[in-house]
Amino acid sequence: MNPSTAKLWKSNGNLIFLPEELIVQVLSYLPVKSLTQLRCVNKAWNTIISDPKFIKLHLQRSTKDRRNLTQILCFFKDSCMQPYPLNALLNTPSMDVPTIDYTEIFFSHGSNPLVSNLLYQFIGSCNGLLCFQVFSPTDFQNTLFQLWNPATKAFSIYFGPHSNSHTHIYDYLRFSKFSFGYDNSTNTYKILYMSPNKFEIFSYGGNVWKLIQLFHVVPLDHWNIAPKKRRFYNQDMYLNDTINFLARDIAQHIVIISLNLGTETYHELLPPRDFVEVRLHLPTISVLEDSLCFCHHTQKTDFIIWKMKELGIEKAWTQFLKISYHDLDIRIKYRYFLTPLCVYESGIALILSNRRRGLEVIIYNLSDNRIEKTRLSNLKWIFPYNYVESLVSPY
Repeated sequence: MNPSTAKLWKSNGNLIFLPEELIVQVLSYLPVKSLTQLRCVNKAWNTIISDPKFIKLHLQRSTKDRRNLTQILCFFKDSCMQPYPLNALLNTPSMDVPTIDYTEIFFSHGSNPLVSNLLYQFIGSCNGLLCFQVFSPTDFQNTLFQLWNPATKAFSIYFGPHSNSHTHIYDYLRFSKFSFGYDNSTNTYKILYMSPNKFEIFSYGGNVWKLIQLFHVVPLDHWNIAPKKRRFYNQDMYLNDTINFLARDIAQHIVIISLNLGTETYHELLPPRDFVEVRLHLPTISVLEDSLCFCHHTQKTDFIIWKMKELGIEKAWTQFLKISYHDLDIRIKYRYFLTPLCVYESGIALILSNRRRGLEVIIYNLSDNRIEKTRLSNLKWIFPYNYVESLVSPY
């Protein structure tokens, strides 16, 4: 964008002139909804807001704003997926969260007459884009993908068919897992397919799946090794050009697999030395303050969060937080699931999930062990992925 000038009217009718670079800076702090409306002001503003450099600047600033950064992607009872602002939970922790005006779309069977025979499954979020796996119950051997920007309501075309040899849809879901991330070195979105002992990587805009052998390692949430009620809780985490997930090695030990999307190579990372696996309570990973975290339970007493201050360095594990169930005022049972969402000024937000009772957000104050809770009884599932509204195009 070259510096130039733009006209604006004063209230008294006199003209003033502002440099374009100043207009760019001001506009870059506005939310997506406002920018979408301002595109209609004139051609000059439409050109500014549509410029890839401006879109990148806006994304960078939105990501740095902690009020925008972390949101919860939820499934509702009506099979609906929605971005849900976390700041609404932090601001009203002691009462039911009020109704929020957010974008809503249904991916359930029959929701769209044009694709009524297709099923959509959410696989990841990055730069304001949500990625979905799309397949037919009668033709699941050929999976398609689609990107959606909820803020701009824009969809990509279907892309990247992935073929598999499964003969039954149950086996396909049981042994297959997809993930989504972004390679900053090449400005490329990538799809990762994980199955026992192998990866396949697909670059958005290409047409080839690259095979990478994953020797003697099986993702932890594959149905053949995860307890039935915990299969969907161990999500992969995208962080700094890497996709990270838990797995078991040949000795059945839990390890972290970290795949670099730029080099398309992976490393096995060991969990913290003090970690002891507790039966029926699998550990999880999350991202807090741009660091990979390893979370686990002790035997009926505490919930512990470890932070890897330097990604890929096992010696960088430090214990970030150890919270007793007593301080959280909860009784951990098999049917419960606990995971961190974000760290804010004086505390940490955790999510407690129960299939029967819905979700509960726990705001834990680090200085005095004080807690506040918000119940989200209308929600039945959660994906603790980071999401931020953006102007990024899914095309």
